[in-house]
Amino acid sequence: YNELVDTVRKGDFRERHGWGGKVGPFFGSMTIQGLLSYYYYLLHPNTSLELNRCVYNQMSENPRTGGDDNTTAASAVGKCWDGRDICEDCRQTNLSNIVSIHFTLCQKPWLCMAMQRNTVQSKQCRKFHHEWFRIRSSLEESLGNNSTGTGKWFKEQFYGFCNRYGQRGYLQLQFPD
Repeated sequence: YNELVDTVRKGDFRERHGWGGKVGPFFGSMTIQGLLSYYYYLLHPNTSLELNRCVYNQMSENPRTGGDDNTTAASAVGKCWDGRDICEDCRQTNLSNIVSIHFTLCQKPWLCMAMQRNTVQSKQCRKFHHEWFRIRSSLEESLGNNSTGTGKWFKEQFYGFCNRYGQRGYLQLQFPD
């Protein structure tokens, strides 16, 4: 932990070359994603363990280059993003097998995006958002509040916690007095 803090304080992140001038740039390279890559790739090589991206930090992305959010791994013609020959299509992963979700591609749940397109990615994103709002509903109930909100925007999808599309449509958590 202290070594990570020291790395951030040192601030050796270079715009076109990432942390230490060697790890990056890539999407998220200035954040913890890039910092941990630098830590394990350069400072402590051969001490990391790669986790299954379909289970941990699941993003619902197309696993191959050259596809779109509706192309399946089996039908795509590009290379696997992770360099492997066979791509696992995380968008097909059952929600019950996922430990953590990264909302970058699906967008943040509090943006109240209905994800109405009938694409492989949108279908999985709807499941992700619905699960997030299910957990929100459980939290509301544990605080003594109603488990559903008064919002009408895709009420089943968002458990009544959205009035309309966008962050302004999101109904904030109500804490008891």
